[in-house]
Amino acid sequence: MTDSTSSLWRTYSLQRKIGALFALFMVVLMLGLTIQGTLSQQMIVHPMWRDLLQSATARYLAGGRAASLPASGPLRGWRIEESAVPADMPAFFATLAPGYYDEEQTDPHERERSHAVLVTRDGTARVVMAIDITDLEDYQNRISLASVLVALVSAAMIGGSLLWLYRSMRGPIRLLAQRMDELDPAQPAQRLRTDFTLVELHDIAVGANRHLDRVERFIERERTLLDQASHEFRTPVAVIAGAVDVLRLHPLPAAAEAPLSRIANAADNLAEIMSALLYLSREPDGRVLTETTRLDTLVTVLVEDHQHLLERKEVRFVVGRLDPLSLACPEALVRIVVGNLLRNAAENSFRGTIAVTLADRRLAIQDSGSGFDTVAAARRYTQALRGSTRLGGGQGLGLFLTRRVCERFGWTLAIASDPARGTLVEMQFPAPD
Repeated sequence: MTDSTSSLWRTYSLQRKIGALFALFMVVLMLGLTIQGTLSQQMIVHPMWRDLLQSATARYLAGGRAASLPASGPLRGWRIEESAVPADMPAFFATLAPGYYDEEQTDPHERERSHAVLVTRDGTARVVMAIDITDLEDYQNRISLASVLVALVSAAMIGGSLLWLYRSMRGPIRLLAQRMDELDPAQPAQRLRTDFTLVELHDIAVGANRHLDRVERFIERERTLLDQASHEFRTPVAVIAGAVDVLRLHPLPAAAEAPLSRIANAADNLAEIMSALLYLSREPDGRVLTETTRLDTLVTVLVEDHQHLLERKEVRFVVGRLDPLSLACPEALVRIVVGNLLRNAAENSFRGTIAVTLADRRLAIQDSGSGFDTVAAARRYTQALRGSTRLGGGQGLGLFLTRRVCERFGWTLAIASDPARGTLVEMQFPAPD
């Protein structure tokens, strides 16, 4: 079986597969009955009747006048002298020319009986030897009728079995699919009910529940590790931020201000990332949705905070229309998402402008950089989702967090890149229910 045939067979439903197997069985059965009927018919016209009649005729002719023709039983013989016709011989036998006539050739001349006839010339007379095969033909007809009845009964049983299998399996299988579809990822303790009448579906449900148990334990281990790691990192980050504040209380050379600012920004950025990781590691909680963030105000602040990335570049931020917009999301997460997008635009632009607008619940950031390979970015994102331990640099982690936050809150993120015009990033925020 070729790969294409195997793929096509896998796309068929269980109902079609069972139906195809039963149909194949029915075809084989009908073929067997057809062969059996053909063989039975060949018995009626088999050459052995001719051999039998020739043998009987030869014995009679060899015996001369003293020999007698069979006068009773299935095998009968008559001698026709000129125009005299024996009274006990079927009349149409007298009209036959010398030769052999099987049942198919004699049937048009008689309705009630079936004969195989051999006419042999003996001088001026004719010897007619005939064998009555009516009983054999009747038996063959009964066999054929029985075969037809067997075929009809088999077809009825196959159709009934197929209908029974379809009705007995379709409902439970659909119920299993429905129960699996009703499982809510937000409620990890949910399990499939296993009260199926079919043992096979019960085993499938039990196996699925065991798999869910293993997945839940794995997720819980990962969440616990992430939570503990984030808490462990908070202390050194806080120490670094505190040390920066203490240093700023003392007179320092002007050249130290820029490094201190970079240290403070890095510490703040890492603190925000840890907060986002902690938030994303938890299951969705409706209570956090009560926190709201004014996106238009935050965009203005973040643009100002990222101005230092454009120093010594012929690039500037151009803030256009900013419609008032409140989001049901913690400010730290919005800051990470928008800040990451602004930082990427600033780091990949070397001349021109970075346009920022917020209109119709859509945030758009258009830079004038050289663009990037969206296919490669999508591949990096997929790899990031498969294993956060394999994430690359800051842009990979930023994209990972951005996507995860958007997925959590139902935001739509679209990235279009053109080396000639730069990269356009658009975030669509759905209207509240």
